[in-house]
Amino acid sequence: MAHRPPPPAYGAHPQQMPPPQRPPPPYGAPGAATIARGGHHVAHAGGAGLEAAMSRVKVSRVSDPNVMRELGREISVMDDSNRNEIELLADYYAIVRTMEKLEKAYIGGHIPDKIYEKECQKLIPRFATLKEGLPPEMQDPRTSIPTFMSKYGMQANFAANRFSIGVPATVSVGGADDSKTPKALHVAEAVQAYITVMDSLRLNMCAVDQIHPITADIVNALNKIAMLPPDFEPRAKVKKWLQILSSMRATEELNENQTRQFLFDLESSHQEFVQWLHNL
Repeated sequence: MAHRPPPPAYGAHPQQMPPPQRPPPPYGAPGAATIARGGHHVAHAGGAGLEAAMSRVKVSRVSDPNVMRELGREISVMDDSNRNEIELLADYYAIVRTMEKLEKAYIGGHIPDKIYEKECQKLIPRFATLKEGLPPEMQDPRTSIPTFMSKYGMQANFAANRFSIGVPATVSVGGADDSKTPKALHVAEAVQAYITVMDSLRLNMCAVDQIHPITADIVNALNKIAMLPPDFEPRAKVKKWLQILSSMRATEELNENQTRQFLFDLESSHQEFVQWLHNL
């Protein structure tokens, strides 16, 4: 005679058996999802569980099929050199996005000029250093940034313009004048910056990373002099060379002809600036 379990106590609820578990659908069947890792399928899900999980996934708003294809492209890290390339591109993307946000915040008047200039001067040399590890087709920010960012359905025209100029907007077009600072100090800074760059060129210090910062000092000092006309020709000459230096790699050097022409333009610009001061 088979042994029966004792009946439940008075008032107790009868024990409920859990519902039977359905096995997941086989790989490739409708409603099945597979997570692949290293070429091996490691998890399956299907049915209502899959739908519940998918409902919690934030779906991208990008609808361009080319962009979706680029975002979904698998990147294989083969060795250290390949890993380094991927990390450089990731830094490139991050710096460009940051500069684009910074430029828009400045245009919208959401940050003070001083803070904008300070943050911009941090990003520009980092971008210039980063370019050293990128291929030749990514050296000119005016063309490489729009091309690179378009792969991800984004625009960064403001960042491309700022990196191609190589100085903050407060330096290239003015706007960061401090009315509390004596104007004679700005004039002295401009004259000192002229002399520093000219002496450096005469000493054959022609590398971009040596000349670019002190050339930017000239433009920055001139922009602080509020009395200068907007189309001041001596400033335009220096800005032209600043843009040329910004388009070059940090390790590049000006050749002999470029150095002589740069020195000539600086001397004429300095003389015109001094003449303008005498005519005040």
